[in-house]
Amino acid sequence: MRNTLLCATSALALSAGALSAQENQHTWHGPYVSSQIGLTQHAATYEDVDYDWYGSTLDLLSQGGSAGIGLGYNFQSQNTLMGVQADVSALGNSEETIFAADVQIQNDLDLVVKLQGRVGHAVDNTVIYASAGLAYANFERSWIEFNDVPDSWPDLGDEKIGVALGFGIERAINERFSVSGAFTSSLFGENTSVNENDFPLRINDKIDELTFAINYKLGNVGNAADSVTLAGSPASFAGAYGGARIGGGFADIATSDIEYDEHGGTYDIGNTGGLAAVSGGYSWQLGATVVGVETQLTFSDLAESYEVDSVLAETAMEQSASIRTRAGMAVGDTMLYVLGGITAADVESMNGGDTSGTYTGLTVGAGVEQFFTDRMSWTAEGTYTLFDGQDDADTTDNGYYSTADLTTVAAGVNYYFGAQPRKTGSGAMAAAHDWSGGYYGADIAALANVGSVQDSDYYDFGGSFDVVSLGAGLGGHAGYNWQNGSFVYGALLDIAAYANDESQTADNYREVASSIAAMGTLRARAGIASGNSLLYTTAGLGVVQSDLSYEYLPTPNASSFDLSETRLGVVVGLGLEHALSDQMSFKVETLYFSSDADDYAQDPVQTCGGPDGFDGGDCEMTGQDSNVSVKAGLSFKF
Repeated sequence: MRNTLLCATSALALSAGALSAQENQHTWHGPYVSSQIGLTQHAATYEDVDYDWYGSTLDLLSQGGSAGIGLGYNFQSQNTLMGVQADVSALGNSEETIFAADVQIQNDLDLVVKLQGRVGHAVDNTVIYASAGLAYANFERSWIEFNDVPDSWPDLGDEKIGVALGFGIERAINERFSVSGAFTSSLFGENTSVNENDFPLRINDKIDELTFAINYKLGNVGNAADSVTLAGSPASFAGAYGGARIGGGFADIATSDIEYDEHGGTYDIGNTGGLAAVSGGYSWQLGATVVGVETQLTFSDLAESYEVDSVLAETAMEQSASIRTRAGMAVGDTMLYVLGGITAADVESMNGGDTSGTYTGLTVGAGVEQFFTDRMSWTAEGTYTLFDGQDDADTTDNGYYSTADLTTVAAGVNYYFGAQPRKTGSGAMAAAHDWSGGYYGADIAALANVGSVQDSDYYDFGGSFDVVSLGAGLGGHAGYNWQNGSFVYGALLDIAAYANDESQTADNYREVASSIAAMGTLRARAGIASGNSLLYTTAGLGVVQSDLSYEYLPTPNASSFDLSETRLGVVVGLGLEHALSDQMSFKVETLYFSSDADDYAQDPVQTCGGPDGFDGGDCEMTGQDSNVSVKAGLSFKF
């Protein structure tokens, strides 16, 4: 699968470049069909609400491939593309897990259907876009307990509808055919199943997809040529503005009982609801490049309560404040942008212990903004925040530790202040900088990582433990670009050292610790050049040096698990680069990384038993890492 990913991402950039002899502006308006293949990752969280299995939360990860077809329609106005696309994909995600040496869990995903809108920049023969919409998925799964069959859930499958967010790039080969690559993340709410013993099991799901498609345009190939502007200038997004947004969000708040005050596991509670936000900011603009700072205050009804083991568990995230940087490219009256910053949220978490407080996290996201008058614009964006949470150093609870993450999607309006009317945009600036050739440079980065430990052998009464660390890093990069008009594609290698370190500790019992020493990526990237600006998508392989452990205190202890590893995974992202001179440029990018999950035994190895017909084998725990990062870098051409 890892080799397939490298080939697919490389093929997206290289094949698009090799087949780009066409020099005239492509017309995207009209219907099209597509055929696509891809890689998928499915994360399922099983929540034992009534402590049938000691309140253990199980995080099960499966990876597979996909194949599908799509049908869409594009509307084009000058260099702005808006469209809608429906696609159906068959997936090969199937995972069987033996839990506690007594339970067989089958977790399969076979079908995903998406209906998404997309908005993007159409410059020459390339479109780069953001997308949002709805996703439908069919899950097939079961939980069979061999020594207590009535305590099983033979049919946990369900059909769910969720929210899909993504981004992509598409390159025309000729008047009819185009190739495209896209990343989509779909988030689904929980479904609940009750077994014969009246025990409920709640399940939340997330699906990440990286797809490569060949598209065929139907109908007239030239019906919108008169609406296309080949060269022009963007609207002015510079200055002060204020705005308001409404939307929805999903907050997952997880509490781990590190000290074994109750049953020693982790319990996740999903909080879904609406939100309203007010914001204000200031932007600077150099040609097509727009960079700014924005603050936002958000109010939401993300609150949930469950009766867990006859005790009421309550969580909520009802207010947050963030400060973030926006970096984008303006084409005509439209700007596509990436964002990164810090968010502080007021979190209520009463689940065994009281871990309520102010949680701080790293926020990444992307959005689109378009003027509809000379002072007012509409905007839509999606964001993800990973919070470091609250532990015993902040509260008076009995060894409880909580973490949280937040996904939002919102739309609204901005009003731009100033005495003079603003300049409206028309078309795209011609590429003014030569991006081709080799380059090298230095990076600074902010990283939020979650190191996950899964006790699937029920060695310590099961459970998942997520350790979130926030940190910073320094590194370097080198790469090579090819350029064909406004289309830029290439390859990038980077590496950075990080200072991410966090632990959950119960004195004289156990400690779950995670730290990231270094991370590197090898990525393809492809984007659009306008003026001195380059807006690009990127995808490839990531490698992280993870120090992850589940230790019994005091150390050393032969029963401990060392889950440290150099882990390989998938990395995707969006970025903006601005040329400061012929030889120097500055970039901002946001990245998402997720590794494989690997099993680790003790040293010396201990044996866990199993039911008749099953060999429990070595006692093992599973380790996995995922993270989001915001990078800023300075590059120099060879």
